[in-house]
Amino acid sequence: MHQMRGRSFEPAIALGIARRCRWGMPQVLLCVPFFRGKPFPTTFWLSCPFLAMMCSQMEALGGIKQLEEFMKDNADDRDWLDFNVEHALLRLALLSRGERRYLQKARKGMMDRLRLSGVGGIARRSGFNVKCLHLQVASWLALRKHPAESWLKERLSTVECEEPDRFCIN
Repeated sequence: MHQMRGRSFEPAIALGIARRCRWGMPQVLLCVPFFRGKPFPTTFWLSCPFLAMMCSQMEALGGIKQLEEFMKDNADDRDWLDFNVEHALLRLALLSRGERRYLQKARKGMMDRLRLSGVGGIARRSGFNVKCLHLQVASWLALRKHPAESWLKERLSTVECEEPDRFCIN
């Protein structure tokens, strides 16, 4: 968590490391689906400062809209829906038995939100709604697949920095 350099992150949200880079540093964290009485929609958190910087730069240059356009022109609606369903199922599987019982009995609306939303808590509906590139890259790296994998690979020709001392703090 030290490598997050000023980014707001509560360490208790992390369940573990979903992917490490070749330098042994966490690139993607696996997060709890329910935290402090609320759904936490980000299953995979991009913790790598190098990749976070790359995603921020791409977003500043219109990357979200570009990815949505790419998906509209090249991806299959069913693949995107399946990818989002997979996220919802994973979130549900990560709930403890007690959390699941509590949500089913006392907070059905929250349970429905966890069950019916996809990557980053985005409502599953027709069309391609990306929300943020950090979420998409983290999901792609953790799951080793994405409906727009070719676009992500083209934009991120490398997913690891060449100078870990410049980006990572142990």
